[in-house]
Amino acid sequence: MPYSLPLTPTTSTPSPLVVGVDLTAAGARPGVHRARGIVQPRSFDAERFVQLVRTADDGGLDLVTLDEGFLLHPGRRQVTGRLDAAVAAARVAPHTTRAGLVAAVDTAHVDPAHVAQAVARVDQASSGRAGWQVGLPAGAVVQDDAWAGQARGVAAQVVRHWDGGATGDTAVAVDDEGRFRVDHDGVRFAVRRHRPAEGGAAERRGAGPRQVRPPVVVSVRSEAAIDLAAGTADVVRVAATAPARAVRLRSRLRDAAEAAGRDPDTLRVLTEAYVVLAEDRDGAHARLELVEALEGPEVSGGLLVVAGTPDDLAETIVGWRDTGASDGFLLRPSSLGPDLDALVDGVLPRLVRDGEREVASPAPRTLRATLGLPSALPSAEAATASDAPTTPIGRAGARRGASRLVDA
Repeated sequence: MPYSLPLTPTTSTPSPLVVGVDLTAAGARPGVHRARGIVQPRSFDAERFVQLVRTADDGGLDLVTLDEGFLLHPGRRQVTGRLDAAVAAARVAPHTTRAGLVAAVDTAHVDPAHVAQAVARVDQASSGRAGWQVGLPAGAVVQDDAWAGQARGVAAQVVRHWDGGATGDTAVAVDDEGRFRVDHDGVRFAVRRHRPAEGGAAERRGAGPRQVRPPVVVSVRSEAAIDLAAGTADVVRVAATAPARAVRLRSRLRDAAEAAGRDPDTLRVLTEAYVVLAEDRDGAHARLELVEALEGPEVSGGLLVVAGTPDDLAETIVGWRDTGASDGFLLRPSSLGPDLDALVDGVLPRLVRDGEREVASPAPRTLRATLGLPSALPSAEAATASDAPTTPIGRAGARRGASRLVDA
């Protein structure tokens, strides 16, 4: 039976229709070789990134995700243990008021205590709107059993840090300038962590997230990830190109969550889609053909492709929800500017007019509240959690290997 992360039961409420956007493509990209020649590395444009996130936030989207492919600098795919997505989320958080910010952080090379604190700092900066996506190691392309088992253990440790259950004298220390002090003794260099006095301000500053337990997100791309998601995740990202297959996959996830001792109604299953939007369908299909000619036929990454008008996308989102295929959609715009604008100016207003979504409330809400998830602790939605020391617990490397595709 998969490891279960229990939540405090609450009165059940209707599940909201969740709509989010993946802005991973807003990060820097290393140069790649294509038929048309060498593409120069593209630097990260922080100002453009902030504008995109603010567009999503002002438009009423529920969450913005940055997965493992998000980079702050081109050519860094071989660097392990990076926290680029969390750094970017923390930087943009003060510029947003509503949208959740979900950052993917590696579980194989980043200590659980550091994962917990990185996400907690995003949660502090956003007043309770952070989420953590269980990330693959840098360079890994498959979700195998070894990775899933290791990730399950790390997720449990991260949650214990948030809940205040991890203690010890190996807590992550932070100096007066907010920098981590770590122990490392290796061939290239050796550093020793500064240990502030117990209870000191440097160690305790900003240790706890405002939500106490930010939502955990798992992307399901293999059989191994199903059990991980069922026992660990609050939000599950799935790739399905047909409603019937999505219904079966969502049913499997809910059944597995129930077998793990969880309430399946607290699991949000989001269908991922690659979207190309235009004022008319012919224009959208022409844009899709152009993108596929430039980037290759697999530009969608195996996701559902929706090429059409904003009304077409709105009908798809509602139709899949009504058939039990998903609890909402996580959308990847083909073009970050035009498609994101069409999403917030056309799709979301249509959903509001049809009564499928409420008008975005100006009142501050945590990401758990936005997603209709129960509070992890009774006071989680109302107050900042008490500071909790954290303990790094051992790491295990995730191997690469063959993985069966999900066959729902």
